[in-house]
Amino acid sequence: MALSENIKARRTQLKMSQEYVADQLGISRQAVAKWEAGTSEPTSKNLSELAFLFEISISELVDPQTYAEEQAAQEQKFRDKQQNAKMLFGRWGGVILLNAGWDGYSSGLYGTDFPYPYHWLAILTVGLVLLFITSKDMGKKHRLEALQSIIGLAMIFSIFFLPRIIPLEQVGVRYLLADVVTAICGILLSLKYWRYIWKVK
Repeated sequence: MALSENIKARRTQLKMSQEYVADQLGISRQAVAKWEAGTSEPTSKNLSELAFLFEISISELVDPQTYAEEQAAQEQKFRDKQQNAKMLFGRWGGVILLNAGWDGYSSGLYGTDFPYPYHWLAILTVGLVLLFITSKDMGKKHRLEALQSIIGLAMIFSIFFLPRIIPLEQVGVRYLLADVVTAICGILLSLKYWRYIWKVK
């Protein structure tokens, strides 16, 4: 749509007369009529004043189609950032819940007297679901690399098996050390992969 048509359409939409627009800008009604007829164009100062009067940006007044496309692109970028933030949060949440759920449930399996109620399995299951969802999203955006696989496997190993093989009698210390290894693996994955796959800035 041409600038002349944009001016007329916006003025009509706001139910403003040519006389009113001319009075607000301190120009003649004929000047506004010429803008709308396309026989002349407003100066940059007039454009700025028109945009202010019409309560829109200059770019929207001059080229509304490009403006609409830019707005749509910005909205899509914002939605992508929200999705990325959810996925990154879900990834970390999945790791934490998986680790906590398995630690809680397996503490009874590793020779302690602490009972292992099944609500720990529910927590573990939620962690697995979050990891599955985020892994599926990750697969759409990033090709799995060898180092990423190695660190990921090391993290899974530290959650499920490391407390069993650490040669210490204190079960709590074994779990603590395994959790430290899990955290280190998660941080390495986040710094090298996750935060780039799901950019939130």
